[in-house]
Amino acid sequence: LLIRWGCELGLWMFLGFAFQTIGLQYTTAQKSGFLLYLNVKFVPFLAYLLLGRSITLPTYLFAFTAFVGTGLLVCGSGDTTTTKDFLNIGDVWSIAAAAVSAMYILRLEAAAIAVPNAITLNAVCLWFVTFASFLWTLSTILIQQREGEQRSNTT
Repeated sequence: LLIRWGCELGLWMFLGFAFQTIGLQYTTAQKSGFLLYLNVKFVPFLAYLLLGRSITLPTYLFAFTAFVGTGLLVCGSGDTTTTKDFLNIGDVWSIAAAAVSAMYILRLEAAAIAVPNAITLNAVCLWFVTFASFLWTLSTILIQQREGEQRSNTT
């Protein structure tokens, strides 16, 4: 049970890190940071969609206000380094990072009940993130190496 929950939480955490890392290649850190904190607003909606929990009117109102505020901050960020559009591909990756981070928060609730030892749960989770990050880094290095060899063979 510990390994199952630790790996699942580690997967959600790794995806959050990975999606934000990809997003940061195409947008500014300022926009990505604002968008990432949409994760808190996503949690009650994911709980509604996946677990059938009800959403109260104040939650709807606060979430709507937060979405509008985030939109105004992102839209008015003065970001001319990427695009003048409201959202670019980096922003979409950052929103995806927020969604999987919200999923992590939601699943952590169930994991904390199922696995009473938070320290070992966290350790397994972080080992999973470490291993997944290592695999991602290794694959990136190998792909870049292969592309470099192909370029040198064509010149």
